[in-house]
Amino acid sequence: MNWLYFLEVSISGILAGLITWLFTPEGNPWDLFANFQKSLLANGLFYGLFVGFVSSIPVLIKEKRISKSLAMFLSAAAVGLAVIMMATVIYTMIGEIAINHMILTLSSVKLFWWLFLSIALSFCFGILHHSLKIFCRSLLGLTPGFIISGSLVNKLFIAEQKWLMAYIFVGMVISCCFVLAWELLKEAWLDEESSSGFLFRYYIDSPEFIVGGSDDCNLSIDGMPAQLFVINEKEGLHNIEVFDDKSVLRINNCRFRYRVLIDGDTIKAGDRTFIYHSKYARSRDILPEAAA
Repeated sequence: MNWLYFLEVSISGILAGLITWLFTPEGNPWDLFANFQKSLLANGLFYGLFVGFVSSIPVLIKEKRISKSLAMFLSAAAVGLAVIMMATVIYTMIGEIAINHMILTLSSVKLFWWLFLSIALSFCFGILHHSLKIFCRSLLGLTPGFIISGSLVNKLFIAEQKWLMAYIFVGMVISCCFVLAWELLKEAWLDEESSSGFLFRYYIDSPEFIVGGSDDCNLSIDGMPAQLFVINEKEGLHNIEVFDDKSVLRINNCRFRYRVLIDGDTIKAGDRTFIYHSKYARSRDILPEAAA
């Protein structure tokens, strides 16, 4: 279990709930039909902040790059705010039509709202990662999280008008389910032992995972060229390609320009050491020879 990522996402849920409560302290934020304007603002702000914090806090903690973290927060929060507010408007219109024509009861419409919300929030992560796979992975985690929190939040907090606790409870539940899905469904990743004792884990969740000194890279390392190397996925295997011939990059203490990665390979870039892991590890004997 990636406990550091669990902590980062949990903090994201708590911060999103606290900030939303400060701006919208009164009223039920999930009652779309009784108070549409408040629900629109609260849901957009809450889940927009959640997406923004989930995207930026890991970068701030592991890479310690404030400018990169801030840029990621703003872009992710903007996507989350726009998608969730649009989803709220669309679902409210559909829900009112369904209730007026007695297609669904009010309780059924509320249940489907949590399902619709999980799809919209997963869509945000899919957009940010440019990946249908990430959308599906997020959906598998967020759907049970929204159903569980939505079923309990009314009984535990909303009936007694404990709005802050309601925000934090929903944020914590969806955070836990989100992290579990990412950990259980991860396919390839880089692990790095940190001096703090935590394991820094970088998920390889896109067709190209670029590492270098630039803020535009998936993983930024100080003191390195703008783009040091890239990990590509091809036919189920990950290949590493080095951009700079004069780089100090070492793979298993050897220099390579191009190589097929195997589970357990050690990648050393300067004073940083990463260990590649794959859920679908294959034997070295069946792989083509690496090109030095």
